[in-house]
Amino acid sequence: MEGCAPNAIITDQDRAMQNAIQIVFPETRHRWCLWHIMRKLPEKMGGFADKDKIMFNIHDLVYDSQHHTEFEAGWQAMLHRFSLHHDEWLGVMYNERHRWVPCYLKPYFWAGMSTTQRSESVNAFFGEYVHSKTSLKQFVDQYGRAMRKKIENEFQADGLSLTKMIPCV
Repeated sequence: MEGCAPNAIITDQDRAMQNAIQIVFPETRHRWCLWHIMRKLPEKMGGFADKDKIMFNIHDLVYDSQHHTEFEAGWQAMLHRFSLHHDEWLGVMYNERHRWVPCYLKPYFWAGMSTTQRSESVNAFFGEYVHSKTSLKQFVDQYGRAMRKKIENEFQADGLSLTKMIPCV
């Protein structure tokens, strides 16, 4: 695919990344990682007395809205119900809803992806074993080491689970 731009990219909300994608790949569809956004909710809503209700409401709107009109009506009702009209973060998120709310992204093919979480977990797994200058042979060797370490950790966890008493609540 040398010389071809990707059809779609999923990233976090990094503004520099967004600007670079618009410049380098102007025809590429860019969406934000839904997992990152939903993970930020407790922090962003932490100052509100009705934090849990607000987060539940946002979760329902994001995951259950079938059409953008349903999402927009629900969002406005939520802003009114919890007096959130002046929250800056929610304002930005609403203005950029076409980048992260599933009902706005339905018309486009995403191969079932909505998050960068898998690639980040793979990066975390291999992070201590490989780097950008790793040769293919080194990668294969390091992959073997990484898998042996993973298996060893699982055996240790299995052993612990057999010897520890699980308390009943």
